[in-house]
Amino acid sequence: MKKMKIGFFTETYHPQSNGVVTSIDSFGSRLVKKGHSVDIFCPQPNARKIHGMHIHSFRALKFKPYPEFGLAVPIKRRIPKLDIVHTHGPFTMGVLGLTIAKKRKIPCVSTFHTLLPEYVGYLTKSSQMQEFLKITAWSYLKMHYKWYDLVITPSNSIKGIIEEKLNVKECKVLPTGVDIQELRPAANARKALKIAESEKILLFLGRLSYEKSIEDIIRAMKKLPEHTLLIAGKGPAEEFLKQEAKKNRVEKRVKFLGFVLEEKKNQYYSAADAFVMPSRTDTQGLVVLEAMACGCPVIAANALALPEFVEHRKNGLLFKAGSSSDLAKQVLENWDILKKLRKHARKTAEQYSADKMTEELEKTYLDLTSSF
Repeated sequence: MKKMKIGFFTETYHPQSNGVVTSIDSFGSRLVKKGHSVDIFCPQPNARKIHGMHIHSFRALKFKPYPEFGLAVPIKRRIPKLDIVHTHGPFTMGVLGLTIAKKRKIPCVSTFHTLLPEYVGYLTKSSQMQEFLKITAWSYLKMHYKWYDLVITPSNSIKGIIEEKLNVKECKVLPTGVDIQELRPAANARKALKIAESEKILLFLGRLSYEKSIEDIIRAMKKLPEHTLLIAGKGPAEEFLKQEAKKNRVEKRVKFLGFVLEEKKNQYYSAADAFVMPSRTDTQGLVVLEAMACGCPVIAANALALPEFVEHRKNGLLFKAGSSSDLAKQVLENWDILKKLRKHARKTAEQYSADKMTEELEKTYLDLTSSF
């Protein structure tokens, strides 16, 4: 099999922790193990090599409204020989990767990780200005993505949106996989975390950002007096969420755990009766598959990509997006069946193993490079 030189271009990478970084590490590290060379072009991560991938760092301007994205300055420097370019964002590094691919006449792929027009609330509180910025964002994305040989989306719902909104040549669904060897049901998880077996535990684990709608879970807790909610993670919405807990008088049953180390994740997923994902903007919801890999059923908003992975009363539950009352209703009406859903949750995750998804990406690259 042909060994390829692959270039990943991204606006966000270590030390940030988010879905894009997880996707790059998951695919990139496995491609390296398969004998391919992977170079990452990104804002400075203070490292030269990560998971066998070579890091090429660029100085970046801090983007204050959303600190996880650094606007890298693509200063002139030598870019090594590449067989294929894969961008992970449409801004400065994405433009650099696209420019290099076109100049060298090599294939260029991009993963559409984020519905960026839904994030304009970070820039302004004005509804009129937000509407204008959404239109502007879609116009820019349409102009940018038309140049790619292939656009990858992590779910069918996002594929449908960008095929409608953008002028793309070809589009393919390829979710980021989960490491089902590392993430698996953990024995004695509650004992390790000092959680009583009798406690009814709901869990949210991830970045505490406004677009995740985590406040919907907190508001649902008013109607769930026997339950405890664990919120694991850090982010810009943390203080807002703590105030929501106080306002709804549930602060004693909503526990903020802070950042959880990777090696501890499976314990929290395994200890929870259910993982709750209330987001209305997730293009995949990778943490949903992580939870399922640990045998934890998922209670998710019936929005965008989430119902593609969560099947009601089979591996989890679905509730009306934005409705804390329906979330509480689903929890109360279906609590007794959650244990029965754990086995199928694990089976769902196995369908999306990181190894399987990487094999599919490798095949996609080989097909593209052979046609150039």
